[in-house]
Amino acid sequence: MKLKYLIPSLMAVLAVLVGCSDDNDPTFLDEVRLSSSFVTIDLNGGSTDITVTASDNWSIDTSEIPEWLTVSPTSGAAGQSKITFSAGAGEYGKLIELHLACAGRTQNINVQQGVPAPSDATCADVIAGPDGKQYRVKGTVTSIANFSPYGNWYLADETGQIYIYGTADADGKLKNDALISLGIEVGDVVTIEGPKTTYNGTVELVDVTVVSVEKSLLKILSGSKIMTKEGGNLEVTVVYKGSGTYPAIADDCKDWIKYEGTTYKPGIPTLFETNPGDTAIVRFSVAENTEKTRNGSIDFSSTSYDSKKGSTSSTVMTYSFTQKGVSNPPTGTGTEEDPYNVTAGLEAAAAGATDVCVRGIVSRKPTFNSKYSSLTYYISVDGEQNDELQVYSSLGFNGDQYASADDIQLGDVVVVRGNLKDYNGTLEFDRSSHLIKLNEQTSMDKVNIEGSYRKPFDVAGAINYINNGGKENVFVKGVVSKIINAFEPGYGNGTFWISDDGVYNTDYSKDFEAYHAYWLGNNKWAAGDDQLAVGDKVVIYGLLTKYKNTYETSDKKAYVYNCNGKVK
Repeated sequence: MKLKYLIPSLMAVLAVLVGCSDDNDPTFLDEVRLSSSFVTIDLNGGSTDITVTASDNWSIDTSEIPEWLTVSPTSGAAGQSKITFSAGAGEYGKLIELHLACAGRTQNINVQQGVPAPSDATCADVIAGPDGKQYRVKGTVTSIANFSPYGNWYLADETGQIYIYGTADADGKLKNDALISLGIEVGDVVTIEGPKTTYNGTVELVDVTVVSVEKSLLKILSGSKIMTKEGGNLEVTVVYKGSGTYPAIADDCKDWIKYEGTTYKPGIPTLFETNPGDTAIVRFSVAENTEKTRNGSIDFSSTSYDSKKGSTSSTVMTYSFTQKGVSNPPTGTGTEEDPYNVTAGLEAAAAGATDVCVRGIVSRKPTFNSKYSSLTYYISVDGEQNDELQVYSSLGFNGDQYASADDIQLGDVVVVRGNLKDYNGTLEFDRSSHLIKLNEQTSMDKVNIEGSYRKPFDVAGAINYINNGGKENVFVKGVVSKIINAFEPGYGNGTFWISDDGVYNTDYSKDFEAYHAYWLGNNKWAAGDDQLAVGDKVVIYGLLTKYKNTYETSDKKAYVYNCNGKVK
């Protein structure tokens, strides 16, 4: 369960303390009663007791208890129990919320040590600092994850980036469309206060109070784009309120992105908008890409001088896009029988495709959401962290919950089904997605057995499997040591030998033959496909057999599943 902190500002905390002068009064649920739901501990350290009267067994979620706090006991039986909350001397005030469960109901317990007061910090200070401490941070809104009603977004300064989980409105209310009422948008410079927590490795400030908002001088209206490898014209539309807008192409993109010109359209004042922004349509040309897929980056800036304050302000925002290369062209139709590859999946996500299947290699270690028992991870064509599609809070086979982050592992080959979308520039499967295949399995039963993709047979293991009468599709890994028949059009298959070290030994106990095996994706090889070469590292998938003294794949019953880290 996600640890939640309450009352992000000092004034709000004091208001709670004043408003809770009777907070020692019991709070009641039918299943469980607390003598007090608000526990205070002196900043110099100490202990406080409360009494629990429960109708059934009860427990406190121990994963929510921070290091500075000791709670004893954390569980008990029906009847009356005493719980002691203890803490040593602290350097700063802290406030957290714990949850006590009993008979299917949950009672919140707020624990405060001292009076939380924010300290000025950079994003780097927050990242390095302890959980529970209050911080005041100033930075730029880089993206918004949940606009309404929670207000979850990312804030960055020159030292790093942090996630904001929950924003209070001007009256201190949470889940009340604070970003709308406060007018916060991407590009604004915002000062906030709130406590830090770390959730699944992500540093967050939670339920923050907004101190000030400095409106951005410009806004990029053009969304993220995927360009074809042929290149062409690129237009970026920018609305600005400063003295013009000025593009700056990133240094590593200057040899293939060229500035062509800008068309300006003045804003038209209205009764409701007396100072509208002007619009700039900035044109670029993008060269043909003869290499791998690449990312383009262009900064746009605008400045404004305040004669009353005698100061100059500026805003810089970045527009990013992707240009496809020749190495990973889009394939598939999006069905279970013919899933998109990730390149095609990214195009489909940009178009908002629904109920489609995408196949790819897990390119980052998954994170586990204990609340939903779901996994978030990324997939790509080749397992590298380029051209990735995010699989957000996805479930397992048949929509079943995952047991842990290890259910999906780095390098696994998955087929995922669900709805795709562009979520604030992130191309992803949304939370409705679920697993269709994992390393060619349709259940978790055989994912980790010998001969699986995670534990492929070496040559000796494959020989032993054949000798023991194995009759199922299995994985065999090795290095190509000799090619008998290269892959070619027509038959579409090839015959070659592999060994553990890439040496052709002329030894049936050390050499294994891929006999009339098909190419990647169990497809017939076609002109334009990569060609196999001695020294390539491969994983073969299919049925195995023995012909006279030769251990081999069954005729046209196996294929190259992975070649040098690439699958299809």
